[in-house]
Amino acid sequence: MDESWNKVNSVEELQNENRLTGIWVSENTSILVIHGIGNQLPMETLDQFGRGLIAEYKKVFKDRIYLSHEIVAKPSDNSIPWFDNAIRINLKDSDKFIDIYEYYWANYTQDLASYGDIEGWLKGVVKGAADFYEETKRMGVTYQDKSVFTDGRGGFSTWRYRFFLRIGAKLLAPMQFLWALVIKFVGLIPGVGEFATRWLNDFMEKSVKAFRNVIGDIVVYNATDPKSKFYPIRRQISDGAVHAVKYLFEQQTEDKLPYYSKVIIAGHSLGSQVAYDAINKLDFLVNRELVNGYGSDGIHIKTKKNIAEQLAGFITFGSPLDKIAFFLREKVKDKMYLRQQILDNYHGFKQRNWSLNTKHENGFTSLPQPIHRLFEEIQWRNYFDDKDYVSGALDYYKNLQNVNCKFKAGPLGFTHSNYWEHELFYKDIIRHFLS
Repeated sequence: MDESWNKVNSVEELQNENRLTGIWVSENTSILVIHGIGNQLPMETLDQFGRGLIAEYKKVFKDRIYLSHEIVAKPSDNSIPWFDNAIRINLKDSDKFIDIYEYYWANYTQDLASYGDIEGWLKGVVKGAADFYEETKRMGVTYQDKSVFTDGRGGFSTWRYRFFLRIGAKLLAPMQFLWALVIKFVGLIPGVGEFATRWLNDFMEKSVKAFRNVIGDIVVYNATDPKSKFYPIRRQISDGAVHAVKYLFEQQTEDKLPYYSKVIIAGHSLGSQVAYDAINKLDFLVNRELVNGYGSDGIHIKTKKNIAEQLAGFITFGSPLDKIAFFLREKVKDKMYLRQQILDNYHGFKQRNWSLNTKHENGFTSLPQPIHRLFEEIQWRNYFDDKDYVSGALDYYKNLQNVNCKFKAGPLGFTHSNYWEHELFYKDIIRHFLS
């Protein structure tokens, strides 16, 4: 096993290494940032990531850094192009620049999943997790999953896993019942009951809406069954991300050279799953010669360079990709060995073997990979924090570096949004992706 798959670094440990001393890009570079769960605003992600990166560059280059707002015309389904916004970071005396884009998808899922949808989905997840307990256990132990269900040394906590499933299946209904009792009790208080009840109902409505939109994003995007009413929405989100990524690779200069010599893709939270899927699809498109400028072997027609050189890196932060693999991956019965291999081949980007239990009564029959994997060696750095309960070190993927940000937070702290304001996070990105 390649030990770098499991190696975890701390951003604090890298602080001295990541001191920036005049580092600037040697080639025109684009960064596509994809937001995660929650009530996101258009260009909010662009603003957050841009501010963090600019702040670190200004510490080094001071007033030599200047910005420009780029309005980019992109093709659309009709004859009228649509326009995207980008932030360009420039350095005086250099003709190289960094363009930051965002992919915004919150509008697809806003207020889409009801409380009932969430409850039904959760019960389905729990049932699937229970049915495939032995498969999940074997995968967790094999890859030394560092979640609460394993000890990272080959042991699997059966009681924690089963306790979680029992609680997860029955938690939402009692919460609703208890809240209704609280509101009813408060309504009986003389003098303030009516006012307090209205306030609590309003608070509850806003809180439930926020909760619905956060969890609803996960429900909608993880609808893998084509019969699900959410499946077309997942396709829209995924297709939009693929178009956003593909655009950056297809832009050319007048000399037919890549406009961006380097492309970096970054995903926060659930956006890391959207980004992961987009890179996986980009691989298919190149193999079928559907990315302008590249042959099916990934070699650029003009520069003769491999597209893996242009995809300069993948950044995930606050990523739930391991939890998705653990609980939400599409599970297949042992005898369906062909379907299992099709799924593994289709979602194969840097994925370790998730079909450890695949068997067949006549022996295992291999179904060869239909495409040449072009991006298996690209740099991938995954930033997580112990008190960001959405994220974690990624154990079910290979050839990446996990970085523990070790944010300072109290006992009840939740650090899922701390990355945006963390200077060492941006220093590490500049050091490893933008030098």
